[in-house]
Amino acid sequence: MHLFLLFTLLFLSLPGIAQRTYTTLQVPGRTEFCRIDTTAQSILPSGRYVTPAGQTIRIANDPFGLTLSPNGQRAVSLHDGILTVLDLVKLKGTRIPDYAGTIPAALKEGSFLGVAFASDNRTVFLSNGDKGRVLIFDTDQLRTTDSINLDGNGYTDSFTSDLLLNGNELLVLDRANFRLVRINLTTKQITASIPTGRQPFGLAISPDRRLAFVANVGLYAYPKVPGVTKTNKDTMALKFPPYAAHTKESAAGVEVEGRRIPGLGSPLADEAMSVWTVDLRTNKVISRFKTGVQIGEMIEEAEVVGGASPNSVVVGNRYAYVSNATNDNISVIDYKTKKLVGSIPLKVDPKLDRYRGLMPFGLALPLDATDNSEKTLYVALLAFNAVAVVDLPTRRVRGLIPTGWGPTRVKLSPDQKTLYILSARGYGAGPNGGQGFVKPPQGTYIGDIQLGTFQAVPVPDAAQLAIYTKQVLANTYQTVTVSDDGKNPLPVLPKSRQSPIKHIVYITKENRTYDEVLGQLPTGRGDSTLARFGVGVTIKSRLSTTRGTSGRTMDNQGDSVRITAADIMPNHRRIAQQFAFSDNFYCDSDASIHGHHWMLGTIPNEWVEANAASAGRLEPDSKAPGRRFPKASGAIDPEDYNEIGGLWEAFERANVSLYNFGQANEYAGAVEEWTTTSFGAAQSVVFPMPKAVFPHTSRDFAGYNTNVPDQYRMEQFEREFTAKWLKGKQRLPQFVTVQIPNDHGAGPRPTVGYPYLHSYMADNDLAVGRMLHFLSRTKYWKNMLVIITEDDPQGGVDHIDAHRSLLMMAGPYVKRGYVSHRHANFGSILKTMYNILGVPYVNQYDLTASLLQDYFTDKPDYRPYDIVFPDARIFDPQAAMKPYKKTIDWRTIQKGPQMDDRADQRAEHYRQQLLNP
Repeated sequence: MHLFLLFTLLFLSLPGIAQRTYTTLQVPGRTEFCRIDTTAQSILPSGRYVTPAGQTIRIANDPFGLTLSPNGQRAVSLHDGILTVLDLVKLKGTRIPDYAGTIPAALKEGSFLGVAFASDNRTVFLSNGDKGRVLIFDTDQLRTTDSINLDGNGYTDSFTSDLLLNGNELLVLDRANFRLVRINLTTKQITASIPTGRQPFGLAISPDRRLAFVANVGLYAYPKVPGVTKTNKDTMALKFPPYAAHTKESAAGVEVEGRRIPGLGSPLADEAMSVWTVDLRTNKVISRFKTGVQIGEMIEEAEVVGGASPNSVVVGNRYAYVSNATNDNISVIDYKTKKLVGSIPLKVDPKLDRYRGLMPFGLALPLDATDNSEKTLYVALLAFNAVAVVDLPTRRVRGLIPTGWGPTRVKLSPDQKTLYILSARGYGAGPNGGQGFVKPPQGTYIGDIQLGTFQAVPVPDAAQLAIYTKQVLANTYQTVTVSDDGKNPLPVLPKSRQSPIKHIVYITKENRTYDEVLGQLPTGRGDSTLARFGVGVTIKSRLSTTRGTSGRTMDNQGDSVRITAADIMPNHRRIAQQFAFSDNFYCDSDASIHGHHWMLGTIPNEWVEANAASAGRLEPDSKAPGRRFPKASGAIDPEDYNEIGGLWEAFERANVSLYNFGQANEYAGAVEEWTTTSFGAAQSVVFPMPKAVFPHTSRDFAGYNTNVPDQYRMEQFEREFTAKWLKGKQRLPQFVTVQIPNDHGAGPRPTVGYPYLHSYMADNDLAVGRMLHFLSRTKYWKNMLVIITEDDPQGGVDHIDAHRSLLMMAGPYVKRGYVSHRHANFGSILKTMYNILGVPYVNQYDLTASLLQDYFTDKPDYRPYDIVFPDARIFDPQAAMKPYKKTIDWRTIQKGPQMDDRADQRAEHYRQQLLNP
């Protein structure tokens, strides 16, 4: 027995065999499926828990504005086109409009942030957002009684943002015209328009009512592309972004496509991401503060690429406090001396504090009843599901209060005994279809079914706050010890050892849930009744249309054609069955505007979230500079950049080679025609691209644009891949992204091969199968990992959770025929890529994500993947390529890329020996 133990110890001590133990941080729900449990704990798509403190009720989705009546008996929360009137005594909310249709809508055309109670405890002033008006609403009668238009006196296309009451006047921010508006409530007239910085977002006033503070979250004023008009934009819009952000070119402008493209100026300009102070006695701006960490500074050898995003301000008797979302800190302004006097780092836990991931947003500042001083600051942490309680004398976080998912606003009752907290996503979405599912009154779309929350929390004493703090951290992560024998291709931590995987191809798609594609697989936890893109599908469509007497096109009711036993996405099914897939993967996102941030390692900030929850018109020809605002649905704008960036910047810092096919292409106002094939989208307004990926992005690959067939994209991809990395002298980069977006779906186009919505899915499926067929026959396959996922799940339904989506992995080191039940999200994907390529984590979501070692094996299987062809009744790829006068050569595609030439390989062998003697 002793000899056996000795032999075992000696064996384990051999190089490469010894076990090593690592400490990791992982989400608490890593072995669980998403669920909503309002009585205990709910599990979010991130794998984190939410356990809101105090009394909690569910209200309409995405609340971003909150006001309390002076008597403390009512509150109003503002949503997109909706408001909720809350009875704070009974803690009950009334949605306006209600689901029954008995209470008319007050905000038929949108809203944005601003809401304020009048002194009569019943009248409320509401931002009408995109329509550039302030609405006056009666909370007793539950109806809109009047409105005030911000347009006039030379100003047009106004966009109402935050607002507040100042005696008998309203102070209102117009984000489109970069101004603060003063409105006399007796005459309903504008008395002054005062310039602000770009995209004014947050508004506050000093206790003596003399100074107004404006937080500007805009970074640049974006010009229109010269020469573009409404009639020629299809041909004159820029085929590719003209420059990278924060560069000499973006500052001064460049010559591109035969035109001089104007620059954006400096990101450090006073107008950019700053706080301005206005003297209300003179209507003059008296100070401009650049709060937070500035672009270009260095933090632990990482260059700051994201502006501070100062979004909210509260004002005490001497100091104003500003939440800098990107920096996870609070700036302190001594407004009497007009100086920035410091910052308060929001340190919440030693294991997390090195990384960003809090996103401070809404603020509340009570004044001490004894000496009228400020001692405590409450901060809604948008990305941390908590409210931070900050001790102002020591400038330290005293503790944390658990909230719902994505807290946006926090207010204190007039008697300072109760905190009221809004959270945008509450308990999450939950299922939105399947057997036994009962459709709720708000509908089943992910953005509707995911209700916000309103909390009433008694102000905690020190003992209760300590309990709350412990709960918040337990909701966020657990410390997990992982043993590593050195064999798993996925290292436990970045740089802990080398992986045999040298190349990662990251394929991203659009808008599908798990159940609708893979719900029939018996090895996964699916609902086959929802598998509308699975096997044996029946498709119905109207046979014809007629003209009614009014001239309108009408369906011929009763005339339908049925296609039965159709196999819509056979390659997805085959890839899942042959390699590895997850039945417990969730997009952190609701829609593309969130998804393309999350999947590229960028946490959406308050600007992204608030814009995503509000309508807004882009007007390239408007006189209002803020109407050319950044609101990318498939890209990342400079206003959105995290402090040290995301995935692109992380790879650049770590010297990891990368190349991008089609990601970050869909900027606001993009032109997307079937002919827009060089990038998929053309620009009518000048928006830059992230600097780290700009030079490494294909100029001949159509990103998001459902007018372009995915088969066309595959021809572009195969052509460039072959020229660069198979026949050329370059080696395949370590990281490659490819966007294959047509499973987003679009309207039927039967003349070009898309008679049904399902046709887009079949096109996408064929492209994904074709991609894997191609890659698995290249010389790089032996060291490759292919990750396939969706940017968001908004197009479908799922019986577990509306966020559940697709995650498949393929490659020689991926287990064959494996289904993972371990929780996964975008953070898990990023952690996988960072660990394999030896790249340090960027934010708290990477750091605390689930570790997906169960997908991998140390015994590689090099067999290639064989493509499956779609049902010709659903999609004809030749018809889709006909407008381009191209014919798909399926024999060549099935054969795969040209095999290595021995002479070329011999020459390359000796060339490398000369370079590395």
